[in-house]
Amino acid sequence: MNLRDYKRPIYGINQFCQTHCSELKGQHFTFHMDGGYNYELNFIGEDTLTWSIDGSEPKQAVYECVKGDDTTYLMDFDVVETLETDHRSNELFIIDLAQRLVTRVFCYLGYNKEYPFLVKSEYDFGAIVMEGRETPFIRHCDSSELIGTTVEWHWNQTMWTHHKYYDADYYTLTWPEDSSAARDLAPPFLKLPSHDDVTRVIKIKDTMYVFCLTEELMERVTRGPGFRSNNMIFLQNYDRMYHAGRTFGTILRGDKYVPCRTLFGAFGNPIQLPDSVLYAENAYTV
Repeated sequence: MNLRDYKRPIYGINQFCQTHCSELKGQHFTFHMDGGYNYELNFIGEDTLTWSIDGSEPKQAVYECVKGDDTTYLMDFDVVETLETDHRSNELFIIDLAQRLVTRVFCYLGYNKEYPFLVKSEYDFGAIVMEGRETPFIRHCDSSELIGTTVEWHWNQTMWTHHKYYDADYYTLTWPEDSSAARDLAPPFLKLPSHDDVTRVIKIKDTMYVFCLTEELMERVTRGPGFRSNNMIFLQNYDRMYHAGRTFGTILRGDKYVPCRTLFGAFGNPIQLPDSVLYAENAYTV
């Protein structure tokens, strides 16, 4: 085959996504969380687990898992009993085996009567309990170390976007004209006063962070019609310059709103943006 004639599939944000990781199969974890409870995970299969909180009856779920490095995992699953409801929920864990630490993010819909598609995220930090070993006292933590950084993330062979990390609670999304994002992403964003959105950054270790993005301002301003609120959590490795993560939200397919759920990945390139972009005012804050 002449590669010049190869017709590539149409890719979204998952062309460079890792395959599902099943390395945790057969392992059992007890997480002692700062919120005052113990969380049990038992990986009974390559994509199935049971989970419980404080000794409650274990529940089963299908999980997905990707890696930030050799010993750091992003693992999540949807809570089964909420799947066909208007209050779907998702459990996500950053499992850090090297430091024996864990970060939990619980995301759910249906808490806001005016905007029922909005995703809310609750965060908790903890440590992995191991028999015969002292439980670590240190924790993953909120971080401002990304502030002032801009990265060009390459999602597929034609689409790359710029993330400007200028604040602990917000980021700005832009894209160059030679990226297919200018065609595929731009139309709904043109309805907004700016491309800022709500974020949270958690440091896992040096050069590795969890970037938690909630695309909620599109929902608050436009209420669709197609793209609704979405939570994206990126496990970002700035040593190897790639990220891996998952989405949790809602999107319009045909004439029906369905869960927006996929694993994604990208590789990055640090760049410099003009001051007019770096220091532009945030239209959503005072």
